[in-house]
Amino acid sequence: MNNKDLVLFLGMLCGDGHLSIHNKKRILKKSTRVYQDYCTGFCNTNLKIIENFANLFYKIFNVRGNFHSRDRLNRKRIYEFVSYSKKVFDEIVALGFPIGVKRDKLRILNMIKKSSAEDKFAFLFGFFITDGYLTKNKIRFHSGSKIFLEEISTLIYELMGERKEVKSYVQKEKYLSYQLTLNKEESRKILQASVA
Repeated sequence: MNNKDLVLFLGMLCGDGHLSIHNKKRILKKSTRVYQDYCTGFCNTNLKIIENFANLFYKIFNVRGNFHSRDRLNRKRIYEFVSYSKKVFDEIVALGFPIGVKRDKLRILNMIKKSSAEDKFAFLFGFFITDGYLTKNKIRFHSGSKIFLEEISTLIYELMGERKEVKSYVQKEKYLSYQLTLNKEESRKILQASVA
């Protein structure tokens, strides 16, 4: 497995991915059996990003997933990739990725912290693909997790020597989220990870 593929995958998973366990019931003739689904999921409104994630998932784990889409009232159609491979689920959990709602639990994984500068840039690029956008040639990360963005700020400081402030932002006058903006040179270095 190529480490750059894995860290890029983990960056994307940190943005729009999740791990969840669902209890299911199967009714048999004389009894009801409860079993669990172990789901690795990834959602995005851009089908190409979903396809890229699915291809990366297969390249790393040699497992295929399924695609679904749903229309939402007054919003863009959302696409979802899901895999129910418990083996893959367990491998991702073993790396330290949280199960369930990740907003207050998500941290930069130790394997990312210990990886090369090149791999850290690939991780940041993966996170940019999902929870970032360009504004005047500057990357802006946007997340519901202040703690995670503070860790992103620390990672950027380690790579480029400048600490970035995490700012609060209110969406639609009721949802609190957080932003971190890079300068043009820092943004260029992260964008170069896509072609390295």
